[in-house]
Amino acid sequence: MSAVNVKTVLLKILKWLGISIASILFLMFIIPILFPGTISQQVKIFANKHLAGELDYKKTHLTFFRHFPSLTVSVDDFILKGSRPFQQDTLLAAREVAVGINLKNLIFNREVKIDEIYVNDATANVFVNSKGEANYNVYISKPSEKPKDSTGTGASIKLDLIKLKNWNVKYNDHAANVLVNAKGLNYTGKGGLSEDIFDLETDLDIDKLDFALNRIWYAQQKTLHADLITRINTNALTFVLRKNELRINKLPLKFTGFVSILRDGYNININAASEKTTIRDMISVLPPQYLEWAKDTKIEGNSDLFFSLKGRFSEPKNLKPDLTASLKVNNGFVSNSNAPVPMNNLNMDLNVGLPSLDPEKLLLDLRTLSFDLGKNNNFRAVVKTQGLSQMNINANIKGAVDLATLDAALGLKDIELRGLMNTDIVSNGIFSMDKKLFPKTKGFFNLKNGWLKTKYYPNPIQNINILANIHNTDGTFKSLGVKLDPFKFDFEGNPVYVNADLQDFEDLLYKFRAKGTLNVGRIYKVFRKEGFDVNGLIMADLSLNGRQSYATTGQYSKLDNRGTLILKNIKATTKYLPKSFFIKEGNFEFENEKMWFRKFYATYGKSDFALNGYLLNTINYFIERKGTLHGKFHLKSNYIWLMNLWR
Repeated sequence: MSAVNVKTVLLKILKWLGISIASILFLMFIIPILFPGTISQQVKIFANKHLAGELDYKKTHLTFFRHFPSLTVSVDDFILKGSRPFQQDTLLAAREVAVGINLKNLIFNREVKIDEIYVNDATANVFVNSKGEANYNVYISKPSEKPKDSTGTGASIKLDLIKLKNWNVKYNDHAANVLVNAKGLNYTGKGGLSEDIFDLETDLDIDKLDFALNRIWYAQQKTLHADLITRINTNALTFVLRKNELRINKLPLKFTGFVSILRDGYNININAASEKTTIRDMISVLPPQYLEWAKDTKIEGNSDLFFSLKGRFSEPKNLKPDLTASLKVNNGFVSNSNAPVPMNNLNMDLNVGLPSLDPEKLLLDLRTLSFDLGKNNNFRAVVKTQGLSQMNINANIKGAVDLATLDAALGLKDIELRGLMNTDIVSNGIFSMDKKLFPKTKGFFNLKNGWLKTKYYPNPIQNINILANIHNTDGTFKSLGVKLDPFKFDFEGNPVYVNADLQDFEDLLYKFRAKGTLNVGRIYKVFRKEGFDVNGLIMADLSLNGRQSYATTGQYSKLDNRGTLILKNIKATTKYLPKSFFIKEGNFEFENEKMWFRKFYATYGKSDFALNGYLLNTINYFIERKGTLHGKFHLKSNYIWLMNLWR
């Protein structure tokens, strides 16, 4: 071919290419001008017809250039209220909500077909109350049979793409006691979303994820990546997990199973597993404070994690699914850089079952927990429990551990431990307070020269010595015996000593001795509990000897209860009461069957109380779950303000 012909062909190609590009650009410019009323009006009609929640937004845009190359209708500052009874609360707020329009239907049929959705910079608050009522039921589905649209116009949804960018989502389900908080969520979902049955391809990233069940945090500030393929049946409202690979921080998880949405709840069968991973990968999903600890600690070993949730959830029918979980750790090794010896041979096999999510049916099966800390330092435990208020227990615990060595090996930052711990306990049987049953047990716990210091307070509890023995020969309260000889410690120069010998818990035979001074405000700071605070001094010099029935049957001469208990400037603050309760002075004297209030002065808010008198049957009251307390008092008060009891 001659050079002239080549040049001619190239010029024609460039000409037609230029015309094509110009035509496309012209269409992208002219279509929003030709159809603005049609598109915006039909989208608005569709939204009003299919959304039950109140909808509000500001400016609207029709353009190719926001989500090129798609033609989109966009609205700014989008707000959608919840469904009844939450119609005053915001369900979704977004900087931009855009819907993609199918060009073929728009040009040739003048029909608005929505096939894409984009939502950017959004906050979603999803809420389910204790009755199971949800705020997200805002979409009004079309009836199964409808009159034919004679006009041939209208908007409809046939989605192939959903794209969410920079979302913050809070899901609070009071019926299931589930709380999820996701920040920095980015989601892309592809598939024939308008079909009755389709495969949804999902790409999900979350910067920070929190998850709590029954007010227990299982994940805090975790990153999440998910690559999923889910088969969705919109007729049966069933979701089948086909390919579901997640990564939470460094821990990989694979999910299988399905979820079916029912009128009064859902049916679920979900299995999650993380197999043949490392202990360090598993630790990466723990709360943030543990991640800081892991940075300075050498951690080796393998782990396997399994989780299953199977069954039906229905609040009206009181049905809940079964939960099972297991955790295995093999050949674990943990050593801080300053540790004299590492923790090695760490092995654990823990299995948990919670049928119908009922705590009364809780099964804990610790098939093994064992580790070594150098020569003559080891721990072994096998524990299995089933039930709660009536608990079947089978346990064998044995170990001799230098707590200072354990502390150093783990590199604990918030707590400092010392002391020689030795224990050997075997227990088998049923524990029930109502039936007065206790497992057959033989064992002891011994701690010598203990030391405990936390980050919350500069001074330690030291010289902790505990020797506790427990025995039970026939599985009843009657043969249960507990001996504490001694339990003593020093705190800021004040020694505390307790000695106790308790036998026959059906009719308690007791010998109890306590002496010491305790600054409860300072020792409380060692342990620190959010939502509660206490200050003041307790001084005790008590000797209690007798049997529970001596007081209840009037055999007071057989009792030998004596001593004093003095409270000074005790101030208790709790989140459950609007004001602090302050005991300026409380002098109590024990005299056989009576506990005398020799001097008691307290205030609560603006109210003040002065008491003199005595209590009867105090020991039986504290032992028996339904014990009755008797007494005689003289009360004086300058002012009682009942409104202090309410916030």
